[in-house]
Amino acid sequence: MRVTVTEDPQPDIARCARRTARRLLSGAGSADLTAYRIDPSAPIPVAHALRADGCLLIAACPAPGTPLAGLDSPVEVRLDITMDAADPGIRITVASAHLLGTLRWADETEAAALLASARTPACHCAITGEHPIERVAAIADYQGGRLGVITADRFLLHGPSGISGHAIADILDIEAPQAGYAWGAVEALTAHEAVTAVGQIGLHAICDAVREGAAPGWICSTRPAIGVCPSLRGKVLCLDVDEHGATLMQITGEEVTTAVIVFPDGPILAHDTGDVLERLAAEILPQRLMRP
Repeated sequence: MRVTVTEDPQPDIARCARRTARRLLSGAGSADLTAYRIDPSAPIPVAHALRADGCLLIAACPAPGTPLAGLDSPVEVRLDITMDAADPGIRITVASAHLLGTLRWADETEAAALLASARTPACHCAITGEHPIERVAAIADYQGGRLGVITADRFLLHGPSGISGHAIADILDIEAPQAGYAWGAVEALTAHEAVTAVGQIGLHAICDAVREGAAPGWICSTRPAIGVCPSLRGKVLCLDVDEHGATLMQITGEEVTTAVIVFPDGPILAHDTGDVLERLAAEILPQRLMRP
């Protein structure tokens, strides 16, 4: 495998941010809904999915007696979506999306029609058939469950590479996942395990190569390793992985570095993740070992 490095990573960073944003709005992570003008201190958990027209479908079971439970008129809301690190041994927020919009609850007849006609640009899992619309439908079908539609124009993304604002329309068609390449939760877990299996020596070498411009990707951030748990020093953690690349956190005794590694031939299938990174490490390691 011949490694190619992009001289100007800014276009790749922008595309990566939009892909992350679409994953979040399409159903990844966990979401909380707040009617901020009625009761800003009482967010409720919701299932969510992004429709092909840019509206968001949400489902929730508001507690009886709360404002959102009995509200039938449109209401201004804030939706906060958070995605944690893929590594189950740590608690790190990798990315979050935040938007202000208008929520309208659907009655039973409209809800059935909305779910039956829903089309999304979201990923689904080829292994389990998982789809975000199914999660939304399941919550809406619970006792006390309600289905709603949120209309919004823009949102704010906090991602590994920084903070950026986006129009929802701009992420609907951004490199739409090809059939067979779309990942669900099971495939994401498979890919995370494959990244971990590459081994610490290989992952350290890849992170160092990205820092030196010798491997495809970019450095998101570097900070002093102050307050880091001693057991994590010397490790590389997989924070996130998708069809196009992996986000790794390299922890040394002096600093913590977050890097995005771009898969040279992405998008790839989940089960190919380990092979791609192992080939990359195999090309990098001999060069590093030959250094004086």
